[in-house]
Amino acid sequence: MNAVNSRLDAEVGVVGVGTVGSMLMWQLARRGVRALGFERHAPGHDRGAVGGETRLFRMAYAEGARYTGLLRSALAGWRELEAEADASLLVQCGGLAIGDRDGDYVGGLLASARESGTPVEVLDRDAARERYPQHRLRGGEVAVLDTQAGFLRCEPAVIAATTLAEQGGATVLRYTDVDGVAERDDHVEIRAGADVWRVRDVVLCAGSWTGRLLPAEWERLLEPRRVRLNWFAARRPEQFLPDRFPIFIRSTGDMHLYGAPSVDGVSVKVAGMALSQPVDPDRFDRRHSPDEIAGAAAVVRDLLPGLHPDPVRSDAFTDLFTTDGTPLVGRIGRTGRLTVASGFSGRGFKYSPALASVVADAVVRGTEGALEFMSPQRLAREGGPAST
Repeated sequence: MNAVNSRLDAEVGVVGVGTVGSMLMWQLARRGVRALGFERHAPGHDRGAVGGETRLFRMAYAEGARYTGLLRSALAGWRELEAEADASLLVQCGGLAIGDRDGDYVGGLLASARESGTPVEVLDRDAARERYPQHRLRGGEVAVLDTQAGFLRCEPAVIAATTLAEQGGATVLRYTDVDGVAERDDHVEIRAGADVWRVRDVVLCAGSWTGRLLPAEWERLLEPRRVRLNWFAARRPEQFLPDRFPIFIRSTGDMHLYGAPSVDGVSVKVAGMALSQPVDPDRFDRRHSPDEIAGAAAVVRDLLPGLHPDPVRSDAFTDLFTTDGTPLVGRIGRTGRLTVASGFSGRGFKYSPALASVVADAVVRGTEGALEFMSPQRLAREGGPAST
């Protein structure tokens, strides 16, 4: 890579140093590319999609076998990040997918596992109750065990990637709120207040704030939503530690929830009991209403009897969702210098190192990325905005 043009402040500007932005800056630094990151808060903050202690990692993926290559690369990427940062970030404690044997969720997961060659074990209700008594399964439900699954320590992961990027020569401008980006013929301008920076390429990965930086025709395809989290005290905490309680996703009919084992030895995170709601990411209410708390308590009382049903902690964060549930990753704009990597719809953390590597390669080489199914062009083909 050539030295940065004297007219430019960096080769690549990364707007948003959260999940994807931190991983992207780390990947760019590994490639010897000078990157300039812009973060409205600080890496690892709890106001966006990073907060909440843990994120789920799954290899058996109901969303489709097309994610398998990304997930396998991500597993290697997480181990590389751990080695470089000397940190424990991914705990592979296994994962359960619970649902009706003949339902869409379990059926889709098993079909995806067969297509991708991902090993899983199907436990009927009795076998699941014997091995994982923490869960109360209903009639007709089964549990599918993915031994490669586990949980990620989300805030330390983002901080680790950012730290490595800075050690590799990147610069992160913390507490810098980007107002806009503008394509020029030979560079892109990034504006924050009265300040302007010039870079060769820009990647927009600002999570719930990404839409504000895009043309209106793109913004309408993206929706920031409020995602609720709850933590419940365990009656017998030793039964909910990672060696005995895998991560889980449970989906039956209109009921959906997920959770992770206790990381503090006391409380267990369970979430997803209600649909996320559209919000303004700068003004959303992190408090849970009495009705929201009562609804969560009822679900836990019914399905996880080993937990005290009243949450000991409740919180909320925002994430950016697309209209079709598939991320928006690829080039937009008229010059080919603007890339978007956002709209992960609550599912992107697990494969962020691999996705960042793909985006880094595309930006450095000036080519299209290898994730065609995430390309913004799909929306243009389906009647959304053109990319010019």
